[in-house]
Amino acid sequence: MAVELLRFSGEQSSPTGLERVYAQDPVLARGEPPEELVHLRDNREIFLSRELQPRTERVEKEDIWRVTLPVAPGLPGQTAVRESPADIAAAVDPDVGFAGYRPDWMPLLPAPRPAAGAEQPVLRRFNGKATRPLYVFPPENRAVFQDTAWPWGVVGKVFTSAGWYGTGALIGPRLMVTAAHVVPWNNVAAGNWWMRFVPAYFNGTSLHGAGVESYVSDVRGYNPGTAVTGYDYAVCRLYNPLGNSLGWFGYNGYSESWNNQAHWTLLGYPGAVAGGERPSWQGSCSIFDVDGDSNGGSELETRADVTGGNSGGPLFGWWNGDPRVIGVVSGEETDWIFPASSEAGNVVAGGSGFTNLCAWGRTNWP
Repeated sequence: MAVELLRFSGEQSSPTGLERVYAQDPVLARGEPPEELVHLRDNREIFLSRELQPRTERVEKEDIWRVTLPVAPGLPGQTAVRESPADIAAAVDPDVGFAGYRPDWMPLLPAPRPAAGAEQPVLRRFNGKATRPLYVFPPENRAVFQDTAWPWGVVGKVFTSAGWYGTGALIGPRLMVTAAHVVPWNNVAAGNWWMRFVPAYFNGTSLHGAGVESYVSDVRGYNPGTAVTGYDYAVCRLYNPLGNSLGWFGYNGYSESWNNQAHWTLLGYPGAVAGGERPSWQGSCSIFDVDGDSNGGSELETRADVTGGNSGGPLFGWWNGDPRVIGVVSGEETDWIFPASSEAGNVVAGGSGFTNLCAWGRTNWP
C-alpha cells in the first residue's frame, strides 16, 4: 500500500455549478431508519469509570425513577498520533474509493432547510497564520439551517476535553474529519483526553435523536515539522459507525484552474452565529489563491466568512450529485504584496495531504 505524496485524488473535471445543483429535485427517502440508528436515537449512553457508581431510587408517590450519575469525563480516546506526510502516503491503498455515500432511507436535498426564526445570515474572515477566525467580509451571508437530510445531517459539532469545540464531518462509516488544531493534543500528551462528535447538533442535541453521537477512539494527523495551516487536518475514528446509518461525504483534490469559481459551500458551528448552538452554511464560495506547504499541504484561500467554531468545518462541492470535501477550515492568512500592500483571506487546509489522510483513514479504519 502506497501512493505518491502529490497525487491528485478524485475527479479533475470541474464540479457541478451550484445553480445547477440548486435546480435539481430532491431525492426522496426509501425504507426505514436502520435498527442501529433507532437504538441510538432512543437511548442515551453515559460512560463511567469503575470507581464511580450510579444510584437509582424510586421517587415518592410517583411511578418514576430518579437516576443519580457522578460527573463523568466521557469515553477516553485511545491513540492520537501525528505522522509525516510520507508515512501517511506509504500506508494508503491506491484503490480506495473517494466518493460519498447516501443510505436509501436518507433523502437528498441540494440545499438545507432554514431553521425557524433563524438569524440573518452572517459571514467572517481570517488574517494571518493563526488558527482562529477574525474577519467579517460584508455582506454577512451565513445562514442557520435545521436539517437531517443528506449531506447536511453528516456535519456536526466536535466537543473536546480541552474545553473548546469545533466542527467535523463524516467521510466514512466511522470516520470524521476536522482541523488538527481542534484535537486536544496537550491532553493527549498528558494521557487523558476525549473528543465527542454530535452530527446535526442543534440547540444541545442531535436532530437525528438525543443519543446519536459518538466519542472518538483514535486520531491521525500530520507532523510536518512546522506549524503550517496547510496541514491543519486530522482524521478521527469513531467508536460508533454513524456513517452506516447517516451516510458520509466524499473527498476530492483541488485544481487551481477552479480559482475564482463559486462552486463551494462552507458548513460549521461558528460562535458568532447562534452562539455555536446551530449550524450555518454559506454557498457560492470561491478560492482566490493557493499556497503550497510542501509534500501536499495546501492553503486554499477564500473570502468565505468564518469565526471561532468554524474550525474543522468542510468546504465542499458537488460532482454529479456526489458532495465531496476539498478541505477543512483552518485559520487566517495575510499575503503581503510588494511593495506595501496586503490581501487578507481565510484558509481552508486541503491539497493531496488532505486527500491522502482521508484515504489513509478509509484504508486503515474501514
